[in-house]
Amino acid sequence: MDAKEFLQLYRAGRKVFSNVDLVGADLKAIDLHKIDFSHASMSKSNFANAKLCRANLSGADLSYANLNSADLHRANLRHANLKGADLRKADLRGADLRGANLSWANLQETLFEGAQMTNANLYNAKN
Repeated sequence: MDAKEFLQLYRAGRKVFSNVDLVGADLKAIDLHKIDFSHASMSKSNFANAKLCRANLSGADLSYANLNSADLHRANLRHANLKGADLRKADLRGADLRGANLSWANLQETLFEGAQMTNANLYNAKN
């Protein structure tokens, strides 16, 4: 599915996109709060400044994604792959990151207050 098709479906009211393939999609600065992207493939996608608060991103592949300044507060990122992701200035307050892979991610100025991070992989993450 390309970004244009996704946006048409989303704007028509669809909120569940589990297992969707949006690799490399440009979805910057879009309000996607409470969306279900569980187990979706979204590596190398651009979510800079996007609103993904309370989103279900459990098991999603967001490796090398641009999440710079994204609003992910209270998002479910349990077991998500965020390897090499750009999370600079992202809001992850209250997010569930249990078992998430944050290795090699850029976490500079990222907000983590109240985030659950049990068993999260932070190998070589930049903070």
